[in-house]
Amino acid sequence: MSNKEKALMFVGIRDWEGLERMLRSLSNMEFRRMERVMREEVLTELDNEAFWETLLHIIIYKRAGFISGATAVGHLATDGTLNFEAEGVKLLYEHLKETDEGSIVKLCNMMLPALQTEVQVMGLWSAFHVENEVTRLTMLLKVDSPLSYYLIFKTLKLIEDKVVARKCCMSLIKRQDDRAFNAVCIIKAYFGLDDLPGRFSMKIEPYELSHIDRNYDTFCHVLDGKRPKV
Repeated sequence: MSNKEKALMFVGIRDWEGLERMLRSLSNMEFRRMERVMREEVLTELDNEAFWETLLHIIIYKRAGFISGATAVGHLATDGTLNFEAEGVKLLYEHLKETDEGSIVKLCNMMLPALQTEVQVMGLWSAFHVENEVTRLTMLLKVDSPLSYYLIFKTLKLIEDKVVARKCCMSLIKRQDDRAFNAVCIIKAYFGLDDLPGRFSMKIEPYELSHIDRNYDTFCHVLDGKRPKV
C-alpha cells in the first residue's frame, strides 16, 4: 500500500492518530515527498468536511510542512462545494490564533488565488476574521485575476481614502499589463486621482462611474477596455 493510499485510509475512518504514526515513521526524504502528496493527491480528493478536518490535523502535526495544503482548496471552489462554515475551519482558525497567529494571513494568501466568487472570498475573510480593509487590499493585490480587481475596487469604495487608492494604483502600475492599467483607470476616475505617473488610454466618463460595479460582469467588461453598458 502506497503512502497516499495509507493516508486516504486513515482520513476515511478519521483515524488521526494512525495518520500521525504513519507520518512519524517516514524518513526525512519520504516526509518531504509526503508533503507534496498530501497537497496534490490526497487533499484534492476530499469533500469539504474531510478536507478541513484533514488540513487541521496535518497542520497541528507539522504546520510548516503542511500549511501549503491550503492551496488544494481549489477543487472545492471550482465545483462549488466550498463551505467555510465547516467545523474544521473554526477549529483551524482557533488553533492558528493560539499557536501562530501570523499563519492566519499566510493561510488566507494561499487560498485566495483559488477562489472563484465574491461569496467565497467573503466566506474566507469571515471565517478567518480578516476584518481590516487595508489587510484585505494587501491580500488582493497579491492576486492577478478579474475577481481580485473587482474586490479591490469595491474595498476601496468602502474605505474612501485617496491615499490608499493611490498606493493601490502605484502597485498595479508596476505590473505593466493592459488589465492592470485599465483597473488603474477605473480607480483613477472614481477617486479623482490626478497625480499618477504614466498615460492611460482608457477614459471613464463621469456618467459611467455609477455603472462600473453594478455587477461583476459589467466590471469585467470595463476591465477588458470596453465601455460599460448603461
